[in-house]
Amino acid sequence: MSVATNHVRERACIAATARYVPQARVQPDVAFQQPAATPASARETIMRSVYADTLRWSREVAGPGPVDHSSKSVRVASEPHHLLSEMASTVAREAIRRCPGKDKLAPDQILVCATSFEHDLALSCAGRLHSELGSTGVPFAIGQLQGVSFFLALQVAADMMASEERMYTALIVAAERWLPPFSRQTGSLAALGDGAAAVLIRRHAGPGWHVRSVMVCTPFTSVSIPPHDPFVDEAAVVEIIGTTCTQAGLKPTALDWIVPPRINATLACEVNARARLPAERMWYPDPGDIGYLCAADAPVQLDMLLQSAAPADGQRILLWSAGFQGQAACAILEFRGS
Repeated sequence: MSVATNHVRERACIAATARYVPQARVQPDVAFQQPAATPASARETIMRSVYADTLRWSREVAGPGPVDHSSKSVRVASEPHHLLSEMASTVAREAIRRCPGKDKLAPDQILVCATSFEHDLALSCAGRLHSELGSTGVPFAIGQLQGVSFFLALQVAADMMASEERMYTALIVAAERWLPPFSRQTGSLAALGDGAAAVLIRRHAGPGWHVRSVMVCTPFTSVSIPPHDPFVDEAAVVEIIGTTCTQAGLKPTALDWIVPPRINATLACEVNARARLPAERMWYPDPGDIGYLCAADAPVQLDMLLQSAAPADGQRILLWSAGFQGQAACAILEFRGS
């Protein structure tokens, strides 16, 4: 069973997007199998110890998980230097810079999405962005929903704009950086890459991509799948895609671009087919080019699409994603030229 929420918000409009994907590439299993370099400081030693204890506890509870050996040739984006919060800061500033208008005001609200940990556990990514950008609202983070995190942040931002008259701008920032001893492998579902993206949302922003509908579904009861075994609830994803289209009053044929997550390509195509989404309208870059960016995956792909598309009034984008514990999400954006 699951709980699902949906909202149609006419006010929320995407004013600007930005992304950062590092140039470096690595095989997803190399960093996990090879011994990590000697820690550079006492703090780094503590961080690795905390990470190792977390993984050790998880394996004792769940037992050893399956390892996928089918993606030996896959190479994913890997950030060798910048912290998670540094990547987040870079894309946040770029999104604000790209925002139309002369006044580059600080966002009223910052929402951070991440599944991986900041390398320095004493550092808050949300707190750092709040300090650097001078936002007026108290920042907060959404985690452990993998690709669904961005959709929940989008829903929360739209809700806040609808209920808070003084809230005009919200900045959603998603970033991931996977470091040893964490593995980049999630069975056969995906190989995790590093990257970050930001989406700036404004109320009554005029021409642009308006949030037509967004829905998030999360399980609220325990499932029979062992916690170490990641899975995608295909039925839940198909259902939420259909419900989102129905709530928006649209048929799948009315969609111009369909953007699935960079998970297993076969699985993504199967979900699209079961949801009766037009296959010829699927916008799906090579999933092996940078890997699955988890919480940052949807906003990175959205920025890539918006930078390459020449939209016309009334065109629509459908994005969907799924978490690895049964979560599902879908959003529909509509371009309004006036």
